[in-house]
Amino acid sequence: MKTSVKQNSAFTLIEMIGVLAIIGILAAVVAPRVIESIRDAKVTSAVASVSAAKTAAIGYYQRYDNFPLDTDLTQVLDYKSDPSDPEPYTPAVGALDFGDVLVRQSQLLEQEKAPIGRPDEAAVHAIGCTPVGGTLIGGATYAGTSATFRFKSSGSATRIVYYFMPNLTLQEASALAAKVNGPFTADAVSDLSFVEASIAGNGIADVGGLEGANCWFTEQGNSEYNAYLYVSHQ
Repeated sequence: MKTSVKQNSAFTLIEMIGVLAIIGILAAVVAPRVIESIRDAKVTSAVASVSAAKTAAIGYYQRYDNFPLDTDLTQVLDYKSDPSDPEPYTPAVGALDFGDVLVRQSQLLEQEKAPIGRPDEAAVHAIGCTPVGGTLIGGATYAGTSATFRFKSSGSATRIVYYFMPNLTLQEASALAAKVNGPFTADAVSDLSFVEASIAGNGIADVGGLEGANCWFTEQGNSEYNAYLYVSHQ
């Protein structure tokens, strides 16, 4: 009488090592592309946030024929939190700005938050309005000249409305610059090239071939950048 022996099939050590090696190779190839795709999607959404702010700002200007300066704001009623009996709104960080008016008082905009940029205890996403020559949120000076800092679309403005996005990584800032300020010439070959083409205070750099920019940056000293994007002007 023959006795059948049941054999259990299993991976050998060599087969397991081979599978792990293939997974490692695929991860090394695919992961950077996935991360880049996620970052591009966030940048696209951030640009859409600027477009929404522009629509809200234009709607406000059509109502009141004026953009209020941040420095003139003493009270913003928070109709968003309580439409029937609004209380004065106090920002958790910083002073009142034009974005608070758009979001809290006029309710023309849903929010100031954008999907890129890291808020901290000193800087959060904001929409500001300042006169030419004034100090912007984050400390940059809007000089009103292309040799220092001027939005390409602002023309001969007396005051400008801008979107402030704090603490972007180099890759986020580069992707934002490419989408808003581009196209760049072929001599812009690195992430840093796209960002350094428009550093506030330094004007437009020779690298990149830009004649003007609607997105400017200030370096924070920790490999992060604050971004200033054009919204509207008066």
